[in-house]
Amino acid sequence: MNIKGGLFIAFGMLILAIGDNYIRFLTDKVGLWQFHLMRSLIAIPVLILFSIYKNWLIIFPKNFKLVFYRTTLMVIAMLIYFGCLAFFPISQVAAGLFTSPFFVILFSNIFYKEEFNLTKILSILIGSIGVFMVLNININDFSYGSLIPIFAGAFYALSSITTRKWCMDEDSRSLMFMFFIGIGLSSFIVIIVLEFNSFFSLVPISKSFISLEFTSIDTGSLLIILFHALISVVGGIFITYGYQTGETSFVAIFEYSFLFFATAWGVLFLSDFISIFIISGMVLILLSGILVSLTEKSFQKYSSK
Repeated sequence: MNIKGGLFIAFGMLILAIGDNYIRFLTDKVGLWQFHLMRSLIAIPVLILFSIYKNWLIIFPKNFKLVFYRTTLMVIAMLIYFGCLAFFPISQVAAGLFTSPFFVILFSNIFYKEEFNLTKILSILIGSIGVFMVLNININDFSYGSLIPIFAGAFYALSSITTRKWCMDEDSRSLMFMFFIGIGLSSFIVIIVLEFNSFFSLVPISKSFISLEFTSIDTGSLLIILFHALISVVGGIFITYGYQTGETSFVAIFEYSFLFFATAWGVLFLSDFISIFIISGMVLILLSGILVSLTEKSFQKYSSK
């Protein structure tokens, strides 16, 4: 264990949580795709600058094909995540994203035949209850839309599995570089499609955060995008360094600090409302994450014998 590594991850999560809270101020001015394109155009040069002191070629992946698969899954996860921020409170969207450990257990069993045990089953049960509490899902008022943030968690889990299984030898800057290339290029293609559709009036589409074409933006929105791009890189570097300096099964628990940082920032500075019921759900998600990490730690010890 290394508490220093955990603190680096927690600090990285704090930085990312602050930035994600301000996406709400863009949703009626800038489209999802323009946001990601502009963010990538800022983040990519910054990543190159972070790499140039050593060897800027390190940002290129060693195995392009495998990193491409990982990037695709991560891009889908983040598009769902950021898209949901326009329609749901950040506490609910973050809770959906952090269903990923449950999906990691499930997909690892399906694709890699890793066995279930009592601890894994218990962690899934506790975490599922916590997610349903935070998402405020009940049987009498069920909406399929409430489940959308969970899809972000599912794809994030798949990207985590591919990172662990296929991309362990890749430099973290290379993975981040490919992610921003992937999400920027995807957004550029969608913008072209939306502009083409608008110009020829092919299909009527209501204007929303996920369907808005490229548009001129004000200074405030540009500053938010610039800020978000910079902290995405800096936060990612802190998180990566945390994993490099600490025991993975221990420091991974600190990822869940994002739930509380994101919610606390919204409450303290943006007048969000948070109920005891939702806080209780977050605690259950955290407990589930701890159980998953303990299970992973036991597995690593067993595998090393």
